[in-house]
Amino acid sequence: MSSGLNGNNFSFNGYLPIDKNDRSKKIKKLEIESKNNNQSQIFIETPYRNQVLFEELKKNLNNNTFLCVATSLGSTNQKIKTIQIKDWKSKKITIEKEPTIFIFHSGLIIF
Repeated sequence: MSSGLNGNNFSFNGYLPIDKNDRSKKIKKLEIESKNNNQSQIFIETPYRNQVLFEELKKNLNNNTFLCVATSLGSTNQKIKTIQIKDWKSKKITIEKEPTIFIFHSGLIIF
C-alpha cells in the first residue's frame, strides 16, 4: 500500500530469472501485462543482486512506468520510494545487501 501503486490488482512474481537475457525478456513481458491488466508487478531479489536488478529495471522499463523500491521494510532504516523510471535514471542509489521489494506499474496511475 505504501507504494501508491495498484494494490487491488497485483501479481507476486517471486524471483526473476538470473540469466540477463531471460530477465530482460521477463521484465518486458511483465510490463506489458501490467499495462494491459492495470496490474502492479511485485518481485524480490537476493540482497547481493539487488543493484544489478535495479539497473536492469531502469534499462528495460519504459520511462513512464512507475517503479517502487522498498528496502528494509519494518526496520528503522525502512525506505519506500515510488517514481517513474525516467526519474530513477537520474538517481544514484545503492541498494545492495538490503532486503528489497520491487513493484512496478505501467499505465494510468492516480495518486
